[in-house]
Amino acid sequence: MKHVTIKTIAKEMNLSVSAISKALNNYSDINESTKEAIVAKALELGYAPNMIARNLVKNSSNSIGIVVRDSATIYGELLKPLSEVALDRNLTIVMGDSNRSLEREMSHVRAMIESRVMGLVVVPVGKDVEEIESAVANRFPVVYLGGHVTDVNKNFVAIDSDDGVVQAVDYLYKLGHRNIALVADAKSTASTKMKLLAFKREMKKRGLEPNIFIDTLDDGNLNRAGRAQVEQILSSGKPFTAIFAVKDMLAAGVMQALKDNNLSVPEDISVIGYDGADVSSFPMINLTTIAQPKAEIAKLILDIILSHQRAKGEKGPVHYFVKPNLIERNSCKRIEGSMK
Repeated sequence: MKHVTIKTIAKEMNLSVSAISKALNNYSDINESTKEAIVAKALELGYAPNMIARNLVKNSSNSIGIVVRDSATIYGELLKPLSEVALDRNLTIVMGDSNRSLEREMSHVRAMIESRVMGLVVVPVGKDVEEIESAVANRFPVVYLGGHVTDVNKNFVAIDSDDGVVQAVDYLYKLGHRNIALVADAKSTASTKMKLLAFKREMKKRGLEPNIFIDTLDDGNLNRAGRAQVEQILSSGKPFTAIFAVKDMLAAGVMQALKDNNLSVPEDISVIGYDGADVSSFPMINLTTIAQPKAEIAKLILDIILSHQRAKGEKGPVHYFVKPNLIERNSCKRIEGSMK
């Protein structure tokens, strides 16, 4: 049997491929009688994939789109738990990586719209998401993830970064650490700024100096940034006993640089990370970290989208601040002679 494609139908009907695609995806900007004729011809020729058939009836697919600003970060790792939760609900996940580019971000968003996803999750490049909102035009619910967008008029799931820093500093303090350095890749993001402010507050609350080392290149290479900041820490001459890295990939670079300088983790310096990235559990790293609850986040995201679908546009914005949790491994050590 001859394989029937959209081009086959277009040739049979002497119409453009674009017109055939719009009809089969139930777009509104095509004449109804033309749409009906195209669908009839598609059925006659044997072109009626199950997904397209459902789209014609429901005016949407069973897919959830997710656009992340960098798939190499913790948000890229969200794909697995999202896919698992989605599978339980007979949904599929389509992912796009904007690579921190606003232009790519909008390209992915438009592609999701063209694919007629039933909902969209965006880890935005910037705080201004009005272009995204304008493009989506209330066709389906959008959920913003990560903390860049905490507008009460929009759906969002954000991490309580403040709480995570409190947990990290408290943990190190109870292990007897008083000389703690914080390592950050950049201070431009909302979550990083919040972590820096919380670190300063928590250290000062305990009468400690909040030593902060920020990578100035901000080139997205977290491993390099972690290594570079260790050189700054060691050249400062201050006797640090612990390093708090605001991302796990930074912590991995920190640990490598300490090793290169003949310093052992945790015997010489304790290291704690933030995110709960997959890399933190690797045996050669075994990093204590403040972990984002990825499974909980995935469930919340899909709950928001599905609840909005059921409400048919009559539900108001939904907001969640998710608390991270401490995962204790082998990268931190109690200072001898210290009390809890």
